Amino acid sequence: MGGERTKRLKVIGEGTYPGGDYEKVKVTGQGKVSGDIRAVETKVTGEGHVKGKAAINQLKVTGKLTIDEELSSNELNIIGELNVGSSLKANTGTVRGFLNSLGNAELEKLHVKGGVNINGLLNVGELIINLQGAPSKAVEIGGEMIKVKCRSFFSRPQTLQAELIEGDSIYLENTTAKMVRGSNVEIGPGCHIEKVEYRSTFINKDKTILEAKKI
Repeated sequence: MGGERTKRLKVIGEGTYPGGDYEKVKVTGQGKVSGDIRAVETKVTGEGHVKGKAAINQLKVTGKLTIDEELSSNELNIIGELNVGSSLKANTGTVRGFLNSLGNAELEKLHVKGGVNINGLLNVGELIINLQGAPSKAVEIGGEMIKVKCRSFFSRPQTLQAELIEGDSIYLENTTAKMVRGSNVEIGPGCHIEKVEYRSTFINKDKTILEAKKI
């Protein structure tokens, strides 16, 4: 397959292009891909739309990219906006804009200085969110290390909302959740948590927790 992936796609104006295998894809205008796409490297500074699945080793979005179906990637760098119509799977992700997925999202590492909206399970080994610019939401969040902070000095504080947050080490600020479960749990300011279950340590800096139990 590596020998076939020699094509390059460069979108400057507007147009619709076929899916397939590409070495590099660069979108500075408004481009649509009419099927599944596989690429080693893709950069979107304009507006892109993939009407199918996408498998991209390195993806950088400073504009806006919409993928109708699933996305798999090794490295994500989102400074603009990425919308995924199905599931998302990647090794590492850096979001300094907004990430939206209508299905589950699975990553080894995800660092966010912006917002995320996951309409399913966000499964991450290491998750660090600095809530900025937009509220964040996921149905469930699972991971080894989960850290959520709110450091908006010059703008309105944002929030994270989830039904369940479960991990080994958890620190939360400005978070609303029905259940938080982990080994070492620390609840910081601005949280609204209905129930906490912890195995080792529990630190509560916010008095809005309705119930806490060691398991």
